[in-house]
Amino acid sequence: MREKVLLELQALMNGGDELITHTSFGTRKPAQWPDVQRKYYQFLTRALNLVGRACDKSSDHYRELSRVAGITGGNSSANFTRVLGIVEAAHHDVESGLLFDMRSLISAELLGDFLQQADALLDKGYHVPAASLAGAVLEDVLRKLCLRNRIEVGDKTTIGALNSALGREQVYNLLTQKEITAKADVRNNADHGHSEQFTKADVQAMVKWVRTFAEQHLSLAHESLANG
Repeated sequence: MREKVLLELQALMNGGDELITHTSFGTRKPAQWPDVQRKYYQFLTRALNLVGRACDKSSDHYRELSRVAGITGGNSSANFTRVLGIVEAAHHDVESGLLFDMRSLISAELLGDFLQQADALLDKGYHVPAASLAGAVLEDVLRKLCLRNRIEVGDKTTIGALNSALGREQVYNLLTQKEITAKADVRNNADHGHSEQFTKADVQAMVKWVRTFAEQHLSLAHESLANG
């Protein structure tokens, strides 16, 4: 999905370069031709839509793009080059993995808290509720991955369905899918009181694996999910 967004941004950049080459946007004079104005607004609309989806509407990229779009005489060549520059910056930052969402950082802290609670339950000998808690964290991580990769899922979708959707989009490999299926089985057995189907060691391994999975696939800081 990230590759698709990068391709769309690159296509938009190429279209912008072509507009500069073949229209009066290549000059410093305001673009006055109706056809050129139409092409500018098409470009601006595509940029707003794509940058909003790629970087989030709370990002600096989208806010600056919206500001430029609202400038009087927004079809001038000066404003067009600003829009193109913002698109180029968005492409660079998406490609380089430089986009950070404060909500993701807050979520990371909460996930870390829950995993530490699972560790505390294990230390006290309560491995069944620890498995349920670790499973809930895993489900939340999968939902965040779906959101990040623009995969539509329902509010009551199971770990299995989330895992299948992410696997189809090749967000991770088949081995990881199988690991998640195994962890989902432990969680389901815990939720239904089938404690004889898994051991404390299984849950310890599960908590460790979920922590590592979240760090790797959500690009979360290690400190956020580290064990106390």
